[in-house]
Amino acid sequence: MKFDKFTFLAVIAGALVLSACQTTRDYAFSEWQEMPIGKSRFNVPSVSSVPVTKLEQNDRNNGQVQNEKWELACGQGYVTLQYTFDVWFKQSVEQDLDNREEFTSHFRERSIEVSNLKKVSNQNGKSMGYMADAKLSDDTSCQVAMFGFRATSNSKIYDNDRGGIDAVVNAIYCGSKPLDMEKLTSQITLVENRDAYAVAAQNLPTMECTPKAKNPEQAS
Repeated sequence: MKFDKFTFLAVIAGALVLSACQTTRDYAFSEWQEMPIGKSRFNVPSVSSVPVTKLEQNDRNNGQVQNEKWELACGQGYVTLQYTFDVWFKQSVEQDLDNREEFTSHFRERSIEVSNLKKVSNQNGKSMGYMADAKLSDDTSCQVAMFGFRATSNSKIYDNDRGGIDAVVNAIYCGSKPLDMEKLTSQITLVENRDAYAVAAQNLPTMECTPKAKNPEQAS
């Protein structure tokens, strides 16, 4: 199944609501910009078991808060991530992400029923949240995840940094080929060498996407 834009936005809306981060002023985010897959700040293209076919990025506060959005398999799924470069998320965000009922309610409110919840873990260390099987209102089978983790291995610039999570992720996938959600949630990490990653990304599996049909008014 390929998502329509409104289904996707409804699913990810709660992630940005949760993302109240420590010490960050509420400046507006920049416009989303499509970027080459190799410019990914996080390694989603290489830990996703289905091809990433589009990458978009935006930020605010001169990059203090950075968003990434990956399209999976030509729109059969999406992964979004919000990363706080030099700060972290409030403890209340961690508590919400670690709450099974909060996770279930997040999707139920968007007409998505979840089952077989499993807590996520991440190779970087601190993480909380869940992955699950899901069904849309039209009975389409999907996979979902909503979790946070500590992406930065060292301390931030502030003395009161106690190692709180600095990245929040939402994922939904409804494609015919299963997504290895456990691999994605456990192995997602910051890209350390951007130049090397850009080169390596050229060898990742690709997928040809059917161009979107033009509106009659646009056809010439």
